[in-house]
Amino acid sequence: MIDRAIDRGFATSLELFASNVVGTDEQKLTVVRQLATEMLDSVTAAISLAYSDHLEAEVIEDQRTKSAVMVALLAGQDTSTVTRCSGFEVAESYSVLALHFPSRGDGGSETLLTQMDVRRMIRNIRAALDRHGSVRALSRLDVRGGVILIPSDETRDLDALLAVLSGAAGVDMTATCAEAPPARIPETVDQLCELLDLVQRIQRPPGLFRFADLAVEYQLTRPSAVRRHLDAILNPLDDHPILMETLCTHLANNLNRRRTARQLSVHMNTIDYRLKSIRKLTGFDPSSADGLWYLQSALVVRKANYRDTESTLSI
Repeated sequence: MIDRAIDRGFATSLELFASNVVGTDEQKLTVVRQLATEMLDSVTAAISLAYSDHLEAEVIEDQRTKSAVMVALLAGQDTSTVTRCSGFEVAESYSVLALHFPSRGDGGSETLLTQMDVRRMIRNIRAALDRHGSVRALSRLDVRGGVILIPSDETRDLDALLAVLSGAAGVDMTATCAEAPPARIPETVDQLCELLDLVQRIQRPPGLFRFADLAVEYQLTRPSAVRRHLDAILNPLDDHPILMETLCTHLANNLNRRRTARQLSVHMNTIDYRLKSIRKLTGFDPSSADGLWYLQSALVVRKANYRDTESTLSI
């Protein structure tokens, strides 16, 4: 219909203009041809602008719809009103990802991402999600990170997806993930954020973590008498920072004495002496299976830096 209207408008305008042009046929043809070119440029520009505005309006409306659905899901609210008006379909189950954006190094210090960095990162992450094929993916992101919901039936390899998102964002991100139906998304997000906090506290490298990956560490850091007992195991080393450093380095090197000695720039005999001192002070032998388990567990609790309410040490 619009095409026909444009054609008729062109024909009528050219006929009216041609009837009023004075000169030879060749002069009339030249003038009419010039007019047709100008009219075509104007109409093309107007159509292009209208189409661009239409697409932008659709994108904005789509973003508003997704934002409204995301807010409702995170709050555990009914989404029927939003979905009924917009036609957006809520999935039966979601892969829930809690993301952390790291600081960026600036020389010897760490600086927080700027607002411009964040806007660019969020734009790039959402574009990467679209390219990944997750057309119904939802996200709520800010300067610290955020949450992404991907319908389970659109989920492929989440580890690979995180690598893609990290590449798009330009930073190595850390994330935790789990599956959840819409009704359980709020509690799942809380648990994943708690797990994400634990990952950062125990200084795990960037990557994707599931509860199964940190089941022991997660359980050890729950409030309990066991946690208090494990935390106290390392108290005798508080006045011996060199022994604490040796223990952490030795465990990080998978009990490789040679590598530990090289990293600490000491002789292997010195490492043996320090390990014996750790056994005497704590009562646990780093060279035995039982002693190693208790010391590693105690370090998990200590690195997590959790304290009970009666402690004066702040988190």
